[in-house]
Amino acid sequence: MIVKKLLFVISCFVFATCFTQNKSNKNKKWQIGIGTGIVKFSDENASFIGDKNMIQIPRLNLTIPIGDNLSLDGAMSFNSFGVGFIDNAVKYFSLDGSVRYNFNNLSEDIVPYVFAGTSLVDSERKMTPTFNIGAGVTYWFSKSLGLNTQLYYKYSLESFESMRSHIQITGSLIYAFDIGNLFSGKPSSGVGGACYFNQH
Repeated sequence: MIVKKLLFVISCFVFATCFTQNKSNKNKKWQIGIGTGIVKFSDENASFIGDKNMIQIPRLNLTIPIGDNLSLDGAMSFNSFGVGFIDNAVKYFSLDGSVRYNFNNLSEDIVPYVFAGTSLVDSERKMTPTFNIGAGVTYWFSKSLGLNTQLYYKYSLESFESMRSHIQITGSLIYAFDIGNLFSGKPSSGVGGACYFNQH
């Protein structure tokens, strides 16, 4: 199962790289993030799942701009490490993919967005798809570093017997970079990776 998950992530990364190479130069500002997430089930659904509040550590994500206001985001939320006070009663691992619409013109430092997408959630039973909507915001406190938080609503069809609809709240430290400079070995032009979003 771990090998299949890694192959899925690598395939998505290769596809995204090929896709963005056909775009204009301004779309080479990528973002990577590391953080944590909290999943919350309702009381009714918690009795079915086996846990109401679950913590994911770490949560990793990659965001790729594909237009003036659009970007693709992929993320992995791992089950938390067992450290006593944040142990989860059941397993929760998810692969998330979404399309974001960024409100770039509102502020130079604060970029809110809305998104829609899907997830594959691996629970105690089996991996199950969900359909997601949500919103988030990134606060850029330097040219290339920011803090991100977002709220998911993950809808699971009632026909699925292994998962229930739930909310996920995430928080991450974000680093933005120019992928063209990364592969060419050239130094940054002096404009931080985050400034792609601030030029419009």
